[in-house]
This record gives sequence, C-alpha cells and structure tokens, in this order.
Amino acid sequence: MKKQLLELLESRPVQVIALALGVLVNVATAGVTEKVIFPFNQTGGSQPLGGLVSDGAGNLYGTTSLGGLKNRNYAAGAVFELSPASGGTWSETVIYEFRGGTEGQSPNGTLVFDKQGNIYGTAQHVLFELTKGTNGTWSENIIHRFDSNEGAPNGDLTWDSAGNLYGTTPQGGLDGEVFELSPQPNGTWTEHILYSFPSSFGLGSPVAGVAFDSKGNLYGAAGGSSNGLGGIYQLSPQGNGEWTATAIYIFTGGSDGRFPNSRLVLDSNGNLFGTTTAPGEVFELSPFSGGTWKETTLHTFTAQSDGDYPQGALAFDSTGNLYGTTTFGGLGCNGGMCGIAYRLTPQAGGAWTETILHQFESAGDGSQPQAGMIVDNAGHLFGTTKYGGGRYGYGTVFEISY
Repeated sequence: MKKQLLELLESRPVQVIALALGVLVNVATAGVTEKVIFPFNQTGGSQPLGGLVSDGAGNLYGTTSLGGLKNRNYAAGAVFELSPASGGTWSETVIYEFRGGTEGQSPNGTLVFDKQGNIYGTAQHVLFELTKGTNGTWSENIIHRFDSNEGAPNGDLTWDSAGNLYGTTPQGGLDGEVFELSPQPNGTWTEHILYSFPSSFGLGSPVAGVAFDSKGNLYGAAGGSSNGLGGIYQLSPQGNGEWTATAIYIFTGGSDGRFPNSRLVLDSNGNLFGTTTAPGEVFELSPFSGGTWKETTLHTFTAQSDGDYPQGALAFDSTGNLYGTTTFGGLGCNGGMCGIAYRLTPQAGGAWTETILHQFESAGDGSQPQAGMIVDNAGHLFGTTKYGGGRYGYGTVFEISY
C-alpha cells in the first residue's frame, strides 16, 4: 500500500491524490507561480519567524530569529531589507544585527513603521526602535525592557492614531498582560499595563498581539478558559483611563476548533477573523445586538490534504479574499507535510471556498511558513518560511503570483 501511495504521489496531479485520500481539495495550478526571492544563508540571517512589512517603495522588511552577517557565531538574529532589482531579482541588506545581552536577541514578531519611517519590533524581553541616519545606516534604541514580572512580548505590535504602541506578553503579572507604550517629549517611552490576566472569565496567556476596531476597542486571542481551549477577548476603554475586559467567545473544541493563535484582523463591518490550531480552522466572529458575537467556521483543515496548524495573521485583498499559510500539512515533501499557502474566497450564501496556491517542498521552495503572507497593490503575495530554501535549510522569503 505504501509503495502504491508513493507511486501515486509521484505520477498524479494533486487533485487526483486528494480524491484518492477521500478529501476534496481545490488546487490552483494554472497561472500560479511560487518563487523564492531570497534564500537565507546564515550570514544574512536564518530561520525567519515573523511576517513581512513593505514600505512605499516596494521594499520588504523582516526579521530572522538566528544568524546575522558579523555576529553569526552568536546566532542573535537580524533585521533585513529586500529591495527589488532588475529582471525580477531581489537584493538583501542586513540593516541591523543583534548581539544579545542588553540589546536583545532573536526578534520574533512582524515589524511596524511609524510615520517618519522608523522601524519598531520585539526581541527577547525588549521592544526596539531602528532609526535610519543620514549616512544610510540604522541604529537601535531600546524603548522598553520587559522585566521578569512582565515576561517577554510574544506577538505583533499595533499603533493607535496618537502614536502609542500596543502588544501582549504571555507571562506578565499572573498570566499575561496587554500593554501600551506612549512616547514622551524627552524621547523616552512610558508603559501602561492595560489589563493583567487571568481574567474573571478564565482567559489567560494572551498571544499574537491585539487589533483595534473603529470605536477604539482592542481584540485579542488568549488561552485558558474554564474548558482550557481558549477564547477571544475585547478590551474597552473607560473614561478614567482604565480598560474593561470581556470574553466575546470561548472555543468549545468541536466544530469551532480550539486554541486561537493568530493576531486578529477586521473587515470594514467590524467582523473579526483568525485561526485556531491542530489541525486548525479559519473563523469569523460577527457582532450582534446586546454585545453577543456569532462564530462561523470558514474552513477546517485536513492535515494530510490541505494543511495543518494555520499560523500568522490573515490578509485581505481588495476583493475580499483571505490569504494565509499553514505551518504543516499538505501533500508536499513527498508526504512530509511542509505546509501550504492558501486563499479563501467568499461565495454567495456565506460559504467560503479554499484554494491551495502552493504546497511547499522544503529544499527548493521553503518549509514551514509561520507568519502568514502580505498582499501588495498588484496582488502578489509575500511570506517567509522558517526552513528550506537550500541544502542547509536556513529559510526563505517567497513570492506567489497568479
């Protein structure tokens, strides 16, 4: 049986393989291309864990958790820039190398820009700012050090309209915190703990950062709950500067999944979208009158078919399609399940259709994407893989176009 399956994998289109396994998978093959635009080689960083961000000129920025040009022996990580060049090629510049110790190491979240073009991100126990000088070099400023009582930041950062930064730590206080950092006239930043977990409704260990709605409420995912399967919380600002926490949804582990793990994204109607783990689902939460929320499962993954363990924030395109990646699963790697890139398309009646855009194969094109993808103005998708991309598998930055 094993020999027959291997022969089938080698000789049949993915659609046929999926039917042989008893799973219906919609796979986009014609016109879809995946290209590694940069394979990491340790000296330019290795094992990117965070997502990408682009500037107005089309350059891409991200982090690697290990490696670095000068300090690769310390494996402290780097911040990189990828710039498009002629002939569809890209060139990498390591704009900052971490040396560990007081300046931090192993950056892990997705970077954010301020209005002046400065870059902000998180590394182990620090939140840093990178500022570009007149000579083109970047310098680091630690704007906050998280002590042992706060834990380490564990997700993406979020701006408000006043220039304050928001994020989460999974272990601060008793069971995690949501924090705000506010810039001061003297160049320092002041931290304000908006909420300390565990909550009265049982949630704790917030993950992946927070997201704002149009009314100034914050939303995030957390573990805990009375059934231990996690949920989604809302933080609402009060007139006295404090915030009130509410559990808007607790996962049951049934058709709605369990353990939410991504930063939430909102559409123009205030609906929330995110992912759960093992094998994973993509869900939508819609607000109703009276403060209640309805959960809708948009897609459930099947590990050895269309993905396993979706991770990283989802991304919308201009027509309302959702894009994301799964770290494991799929039919790539000769059944080794190196993850997939997918699209979810809304249909009439509220259903969503999944299309597999790419199945990762490890050495050539990357393996285990962990941070989702971003969409540029031309509809091209960009993301990172933790491994793959060469003989030693230090990770990749990839582009998908169709």
